[in-house]
Amino acid sequence: MTSRTERKIAPGPRGHFLLGHLPELRRDVLQLLMESVQQFGDVVRFRLGPLVIHLLSHPDHIKRVLQDNRHNYIRQTKGDANIAAVVGQSLLTTNGEAWQQRRHLIQPAFHHDQIASLVHVMTDATASMLERWRTEGQRGRALDIASEMMRPAYAIIGKSLFSADLRTDVDAVEKAMTVLLEETYHRLGTLLRIPEIIPTSRNRRYRWAISTLDQIVYGLIDARRQETDHAPDLLSMLMQARDEETGEGMSDRELRDEMVTLLAAGHETTANALTWMWYLLSKHPDVERRLHTELASVLGGRTPSLQDLAHLKYTTMVIKEAMRLYPPIWVMQRKVVSDDEIGNYYIPAGSEVTISPYVMHRHPAFWENPEVFDPDRFSDERSVGRLRYAYLPFGGGPRLCVGHHFAMMEAQLITAMVAQAYHLDLVPGHPVEPKPWISLRPRQGLLMTLRQKASHQSLYTHMPGDNAPGARCPAFTVSA
Repeated sequence: MTSRTERKIAPGPRGHFLLGHLPELRRDVLQLLMESVQQFGDVVRFRLGPLVIHLLSHPDHIKRVLQDNRHNYIRQTKGDANIAAVVGQSLLTTNGEAWQQRRHLIQPAFHHDQIASLVHVMTDATASMLERWRTEGQRGRALDIASEMMRPAYAIIGKSLFSADLRTDVDAVEKAMTVLLEETYHRLGTLLRIPEIIPTSRNRRYRWAISTLDQIVYGLIDARRQETDHAPDLLSMLMQARDEETGEGMSDRELRDEMVTLLAAGHETTANALTWMWYLLSKHPDVERRLHTELASVLGGRTPSLQDLAHLKYTTMVIKEAMRLYPPIWVMQRKVVSDDEIGNYYIPAGSEVTISPYVMHRHPAFWENPEVFDPDRFSDERSVGRLRYAYLPFGGGPRLCVGHHFAMMEAQLITAMVAQAYHLDLVPGHPVEPKPWISLRPRQGLLMTLRQKASHQSLYTHMPGDNAPGARCPAFTVSA
């Protein structure tokens, strides 16, 4: 570390004397970040009012924050405070020993053998959606794929982790999550906020959204406490856990916080990743043809099994490339505990650092033709030598998303089943623009029409639980 008199301040765009870069951030944060890296380099200094923030866009710098010196960079930012207002003190928002205890408690639910047994849950939920699409497609209607992807993702999370059929709640949850994501992001860019007790229209919508999630989750907890025969799922694990010193179990509020985190983050991020993938495929018919060729060769029209996933190499590359261009979690923030130095620049205690996968994934020094949708860049040959922290759709370090294997399996299965049945075509003239809330959504949804493939016929029209042979073989993201 250089001496106090030699501290080198990182460069950055000139901001408002009082507001700093808040106006530009609220106007177009993605453009601000991208242009700033292009102009000033891999460490860029911003200011939001009195708060100093550094954007880090080099894999080595990101590795220092998320891994090598991680104890100096904690989840205690303004953004985390706003997220905690929704999800409470959960795996996503805690630090230190409290985080380690929660991670240790939740990790077994995402063990390989555990998620491998959930293949049928994922394929059943997807088959149910495709059966509904069969009728919608015959009517020639355009569907909002951003909304449609929420349905199987939410059903899968509910059934897999809490043994609950949440399909009837999906519309309410989607509306509530939209309100919460919008309001949480709005608060990030606001220096002065109207207290929640004042019944403004924003505050009323926010309270309704929280109440909606609470009603669903507390209902699941109440129902489970009345059962005598508990399902062997994550909710049971959480309810049976006991503090080593006091012997006390988790309170309903603690259970609620973890469940809201997993339900919200689990379906929101996976659904957005798939949404952007369908958009990119609709714009790149050559990639779509290769995807369909692989699916026909490996699956031949049947429901995918666990064993099939290892052979769906191009399918996996397509998903990874979509998450490179449109990572569901587009930004991560940490608070600086003690003074540090990164890239020869002074990082002061009390400030914050920002890591943007969206920006990192487009860095021309680490990605050839970064704006081009090219799944082959994730082939084994072209992945050799790639720096670990150049690609981080699930975060990195000890707080790597607890459910990243779950999320990838879910995305592979849904992609394989949908692509075997339909071509998804973007409605001509429909505007597509990323909306950087807490997750990266299409600003105006994603209107697409369905073209049923000639070979589809009655594919996947079985009743839930009645998978094709081989389907029952022994994608959710929380950057925790």
